[in-house]
Amino acid sequence: MTYFLVMGSLALSVLFTLGWALSRLLRWVASGLSLGSGKGSARSRRSSGRGSRTAAKTAKSNTRNKASAKSAAKAGATAKAKPAGEPWRITRRLAEWRSSTALALVAAFTYLVARLAEHGMSYRPPHTLPSGFGTLLFGLGWLSAGLILLALLHRLAVWRCR
Repeated sequence: MTYFLVMGSLALSVLFTLGWALSRLLRWVASGLSLGSGKGSARSRRSSGRGSRTAAKTAKSNTRNKASAKSAAKAGATAKAKPAGEPWRITRRLAEWRSSTALALVAAFTYLVARLAEHGMSYRPPHTLPSGFGTLLFGLGWLSAGLILLALLHRLAVWRCR
């Protein structure tokens, strides 16, 4: 009876986790396949912003040409710090994923419960584990480690995109 309770709860939590990940993936794909009603206006806003930026850059370059002789002596004496560039596209995508930390916590908790169940089953009278339990633990361990790494990369991407 204990075996069925433990294995049933493991199977249920793994299926819930995979189902949740699948639903998030389907939502992400569905949002990317919109008919362009929302994305076209965002693109036009971006392009209009870029046009005003280029006009501002040309105005700045004209004033810079006049004062270039004065600033040449100062530029040689002090090195200018480069402004931070815009984050890469993959970094921005990683920063948008909000469910990676919760998914990593669920997977890590499931793995810890499975390890606890393995420890408890090894001290019961038969002293043998079911045949696929070791493989399940191995897969859960790597899955949780990968999701924890993804959650850490998400936090790093959020920090970078600030």
